[in-house]
Amino acid sequence: MKINFYPLLTILINYFPAIYLIASAVIVVPADYAIEIKLLFILAWIYFLPPLICRLLILIWGRPLGTVSSASPTFIYWWFLTQLQIVFIRFPFLEEVLRIIPGAYNLWLNLWGGKVSLFAYWSPGVTVADRYLISVGRGAVLGGGCRIGAHILVQQADNTQLLTLAEVRIDEYSVIGIHAGVGPGCHVHAHETLPGGKLMRPFYSWKDGRIHRPEPEI
Repeated sequence: MKINFYPLLTILINYFPAIYLIASAVIVVPADYAIEIKLLFILAWIYFLPPLICRLLILIWGRPLGTVSSASPTFIYWWFLTQLQIVFIRFPFLEEVLRIIPGAYNLWLNLWGGKVSLFAYWSPGVTVADRYLISVGRGAVLGGGCRIGAHILVQQADNTQLLTLAEVRIDEYSVIGIHAGVGPGCHVHAHETLPGGKLMRPFYSWKDGRIHRPEPEI
């Protein structure tokens, strides 16, 4: 009987965020450095190690895209990239600190592999997942508490999940309303305003003040 090791591997990957946070303390605490140097090292470790690992993996294997089963290498790859981001989702104040400095958060998202204009504005409480699969144009405004994510998981009858990954596009001078949600493959066109609380289904677009269904494949 063939054994599927992917569920076990997924569980093991879940330990990565805790391990790399603990590793920073293990490396720094015994070191005979000034407290300021230790603090700078910990901040650099937390803020730069995950995006640099993510960017390196993307350079080697590319961005995970398409629809795959949870029993596939692509799913495991995506899951590891997700765990690289999980500390910032669990502790959102880490991202809020960067958002205080104009352009800093945008540059940091680009370090992950995203395509974000330095002149896009992020309101407090915005949640960003799959940051290597987002495109945000110049002058875009993301309202408080809105959610941007480039994936969706659907449970299957065989107890596996079907994962869909697609780039999210938010064009220049568009506005994402407070607590709105933009999912995988969605496109908010330039100079458009997605109303507060509006949830966009995968691959839908917002143009001319209304929702548009995805065009059927030929």
